[in-house]
Amino acid sequence: MIKSNFKARRTLAAIAVGTALMISMPSAMADAFNGSLKGVVTNTDNQVTKGAVITLVHKGKGVTRTITTNEKGEYSLRKLPIGEYEMTIVKEGFNTIEKHDLIVKVGGAVIFNGVLLSSDNTDADVERISVIGSRITRVDLDSSTGGITLTAGELDKMPVESGFEAMALLAPGATSNSAFGGASIGGSSSAENGYYLNGINITSIKTGIGSISMPWEAIAQTEIKTGGIDPEFGGALGGIINAISKSGSNDFEFGGYARVDPNATRSQHNNLLQADGSLQDGTTAQDESTFTRFNIWASGAFIEDTLFFYALYEPQKTSYKNGYSSKLNDGETTSDRYFGKLDWFINDNHSIELTTIGFATKGKGTTFNNDGMTGEVGAQSATYTSHSGGDVYGFKYTGILTDDLSIEMVAGRTTDNTYNTVSNTDPLVWSNLTGSWQHVSAESAATVIDSNFTRDQVRFDVNWILGDHDLQFGLDYTNIAVDYAAHPNGVAGREGWWDVTYATGSDFTGLPQGTAYADQRIRTDFTDSNVTSTAFYVQDTWSVTDQLVLNLGVRVSNVSNEMTDGTKYVDVKGQIAPRLQAIYDLTGDGTTKLFATYGRYFQPVSANMNITQGGSRRDVHDYYHIDQLDSNGEIVLLADGSPSTGAHISQRVVQDGSTDVTTIVSSNLESMYNDEITIGFEQELMDGDMVFGMRGIYRDLGRSIEDTDYSAPIAAYFAKKGITDARIPSYVLANPGEPLEMTYDYDGDGTLDTIYLSKEDLALPVASRQYGAVETTLSGVAGDSFHYNASYTWSHSWGNTEGLVRTDNGQADPGWTTSYDYAGLMDHADGNLPNDRRHAFKINGYYDITEELTVGFNASVASGMPINKFSVHPDGVDSCAAGSVWEDCISKYYGQASFYDANGNPAPRGTSGTTDWTTMLDLSLAYNIDVAGGDLQLKATVYNVLDSDTQTSVEQEHAISTNSGLEVNQNWGMTTSRQTARYMSLEVSYRF
Repeated sequence: MIKSNFKARRTLAAIAVGTALMISMPSAMADAFNGSLKGVVTNTDNQVTKGAVITLVHKGKGVTRTITTNEKGEYSLRKLPIGEYEMTIVKEGFNTIEKHDLIVKVGGAVIFNGVLLSSDNTDADVERISVIGSRITRVDLDSSTGGITLTAGELDKMPVESGFEAMALLAPGATSNSAFGGASIGGSSSAENGYYLNGINITSIKTGIGSISMPWEAIAQTEIKTGGIDPEFGGALGGIINAISKSGSNDFEFGGYARVDPNATRSQHNNLLQADGSLQDGTTAQDESTFTRFNIWASGAFIEDTLFFYALYEPQKTSYKNGYSSKLNDGETTSDRYFGKLDWFINDNHSIELTTIGFATKGKGTTFNNDGMTGEVGAQSATYTSHSGGDVYGFKYTGILTDDLSIEMVAGRTTDNTYNTVSNTDPLVWSNLTGSWQHVSAESAATVIDSNFTRDQVRFDVNWILGDHDLQFGLDYTNIAVDYAAHPNGVAGREGWWDVTYATGSDFTGLPQGTAYADQRIRTDFTDSNVTSTAFYVQDTWSVTDQLVLNLGVRVSNVSNEMTDGTKYVDVKGQIAPRLQAIYDLTGDGTTKLFATYGRYFQPVSANMNITQGGSRRDVHDYYHIDQLDSNGEIVLLADGSPSTGAHISQRVVQDGSTDVTTIVSSNLESMYNDEITIGFEQELMDGDMVFGMRGIYRDLGRSIEDTDYSAPIAAYFAKKGITDARIPSYVLANPGEPLEMTYDYDGDGTLDTIYLSKEDLALPVASRQYGAVETTLSGVAGDSFHYNASYTWSHSWGNTEGLVRTDNGQADPGWTTSYDYAGLMDHADGNLPNDRRHAFKINGYYDITEELTVGFNASVASGMPINKFSVHPDGVDSCAAGSVWEDCISKYYGQASFYDANGNPAPRGTSGTTDWTTMLDLSLAYNIDVAGGDLQLKATVYNVLDSDTQTSVEQEHAISTNSGLEVNQNWGMTTSRQTARYMSLEVSYRF
């Protein structure tokens, strides 16, 4: 019996294997939601071996797969449940090869090449050659998809916070987003990634920022795809986070886990202050937080080798105090999360999986009056409660029809509900009367929300091997039902989001510069609608020669967004997305590859737009003179929580709540898409213990979708045509910088009319976002104990739009930001984008000190984000110049939102410096020991060991409205958020 060793050494065996690999290598397309195994079997004479029988047995489940090598000595097994396998290769006349610890991971294929030794050969040297001849190669010659794969076992040894975002940040090319807590991958916004579990789409439904809140203990493996993504995935311009859950085995197992992050071990940053020494709203000195998480789980087999279960219950709780300048919230959030998995292997070739998840979160708390500067807490002013989350139900069928043909079907439903109740009806009030913006209200909730999002999906995939072609094709259908209602908090007539400030002469009040006034904004939303997408994809993994593989794929999709009455306001068909890869085995021995990829990726219109654009939204501003001030010159709040106001000045209706589909979207709307090109190479070093790679990446946003107030250019169009009394739409969903076509009844005669405005008529810049990067990676194992992944990424992200969201002003409504609302807002908008991080160094992994004791590490050093100077758009220049269709300069009414400084000089995007470099070091120590026949792990993790308090964002408004007019904001460039202070996590887990 010959037992393989997969550490190849520089002997005659290595030469033999290299020659054998040059003979042939089977192609196998990546298996998205399972694992796969492939390889070539040869003998010691470097001849391919036909008819060798490969048997693979899952250690936990007993599931067995068998295949026979073809005339080229090739074999390929797909649709494998992830986990650890025992493998044998048997051929009459040869000794048997055994591999007892073969780890199959999600996504990429395991490549195992066997070298058989003749059973009548007893020469010791030849036997030694055969033992080390069989090996696993770490370079995948069939795919050039970028990214990393993480197992639960690896994460148990590392200091990585729970959550897919924390996992994604380990990958090269992924940067943190301080505004929304999401990850930017490849320069895309944090709302442009896709998240999957067991084939079920678990992306946040409303915004697309992050995923649902998973019970993290249930995750077995997570694959982070950062580029060169196959056509089976769509609907994302950034990256794909693809996870597989744990499941049961033949052994009954039980376990428990506890984690506590005690407030006593949590460091506190000092208060953030304004330039005048006053407190910046949102203090840290008063903040407290204690986090606890527990779980119990059980797994096993109802029927040995056939029916398996895994069940987990994981409640968690955060008790907190959050201090602000005028209030303090003392509350808690609790999550009663659960996970269940049922696997039925009807036989070795057919299986059914059922998945269920619960992720409901409840919150409650008390609001107190507070002096954030002195830390003096006053009387109770309100209580509050909230509820969010929902459930996931998933089904997957996998069928191996023949050695060359397999099918898979996934169906799932995800629900996510949100509602909050308030104990007081105080509205949100901000005031700028005393020199800086202060949060002066003590509302329990600024907005009252009741929403229900439901996503249903079905996908069907087929794999078919035809000679040198590995074909995969499939269908994908998704429907999102959106039921949403929201309104500002407050008593009738005094509700809203209030801003108390000074007139600048560039606002809608008409007041003299420096006059104090109050702006009451009341925005209500309602929709009961759907978002639907369908897609078909096909890919051919073609082994053109023994050294060249081509992946030729395309994804074709249709998307639509509906209004409440079922009318489609977005209906885009025929989105053709080619995905092409070329992989060349440079040396012919499977240890070095060169590759190049091209891909087009489409981004659907967010479900959020069914609320903001396709819903019944009414957005109204009422302006009032102010009345009573206190002794400090601050606004006095009335008994109902609203500011003391005098006479009504005027009203501005931004949106009137109408839902005429012909006036809210262009009739020539095309899809948002991004093109990506990558080139690179990957090479095994140190006899396979190390893999070195370099990848060059270029991404280009080919087209965007934005809402723009086209009333000015449309009015100019009608004037040029001599058309009077025409109905003029305002905010229209369209492709910025491209011609605008609208078909609607503009003259009220009951007949649809068509208007067409050219690029020149619109005078808007084309949407631009480009990303270039060079990634250098090094990963492997040193001395069997030191496991590491290291990378350095040089990258540059530039253009005039970040994408679906805006980090620099904190707008998290995908597709509904200030970008492109008016031409003036895009003047000088071209430059370094918010997700531009020019340099990023990362290293993470763990070191096994002994079999029981492991040190984990996760470190990063990254350059800062670009800083802007935002101010009011000056009259008479750029898009507001006389003779421009935008000369009315409505952009100036947006306040500090344009790329100009306080003196009215252009301040191009990202040219006012960058935030500081950030350094983060996390360390963990894990101790594993056998106790009473079970495995006990004790783990302590310190996040931000150095207690770095480096800024992650700064004040970017360069001007402020005062009673003397527009002045330089002395707070510009000051820190508004920092790295999370050092905290410790203590964990204990036990399984038996």
